[in-house]
Amino acid sequence: MTEGETARHIDERLRQDPTNPGLLLEAARYYHRLAMQGSELALERADESVRALLALDKRNAEALAIHANTMILRLKSSRSRFRRIYSLIRAGRMLDRAVSSDPTDMTARTIRAFTALVFPGFLKRWPTAVADFEYLVRRKREDASLLPDEMMPKVYYNLGLAYAKCGQVGEAVRVLTDVIARFPQSGESERAQTLVEKMKP
Repeated sequence: MTEGETARHIDERLRQDPTNPGLLLEAARYYHRLAMQGSELALERADESVRALLALDKRNAEALAIHANTMILRLKSSRSRFRRIYSLIRAGRMLDRAVSSDPTDMTARTIRAFTALVFPGFLKRWPTAVADFEYLVRRKREDASLLPDEMMPKVYYNLGLAYAKCGQVGEAVRVLTDVIARFPQSGESERAQTLVEKMKP
């Protein structure tokens, strides 16, 4: 099924059952993925879906996390520093609410981990990134089905990057060295090597 066919299929099902939480979440996931690839239209559709879902279930962890991330994605077109900071603070609080609603939700944890790295240092979100990436690594070890294997180089690399941002150089070097050894063919391995070289005394 092509992207267009998938979108039409989702939209048709939603027209028939517009308040179905499962369908709304499916739509939110689908359009959020496309929005992450740069589609402005998908960003609007993802937002519509999560807003409708949150109207039905305001504590849905995955919907809260997706909604927070759509807020951050919208900032790419904003030139106002004040608006950017205000929106990041709101998004950070929403992500915290998502994880508080369901601390085991892997999507909420994943979105919060990756987005925390784009926050300016003075907002102090980097320790949150460390905690979430550590959680993802631990849960993957406990149950390999919880995260796709192809995602793990990014998880480990960004854990190392988060340690570095927090000033935990020893931990950063340890994890980044692990990335180089575990995932030698990945793009993250090359970036990890560059970062380790920069951190050497």
